[in-house]
Amino acid sequence: AKDFNGSLFGDYASGEKRYAPITDMEALPKALDEFLVEYNSSESNQMHLVFFQDAIMHMSRIARVLRQPRGNALLIGMGGSCRQ
Repeated sequence: AKDFNGSLFGDYASGEKRYAPITDMEALPKALDEFLVEYNSSESNQMHLVFFQDAIMHMSRIARVLRQPRGNALLIGMGGSCRQ
């Protein structure tokens, strides 16, 4: 069986808005950083994020779900993790 653990799909990695497999994993964190800089320049409440591999995988899955019609997801995590 083929291992799909590292495969990502999305429409945010290239300039065109076409849902496709993401093949250049080195360019993806740079693209996400550019989106973050764009967001932070337009919003008064800035986010300071670090895009590590697991975070990118989860964000890709969440983005896919939210782009669906009536898309929603229940996110479950360990109690007390990353809370301030």
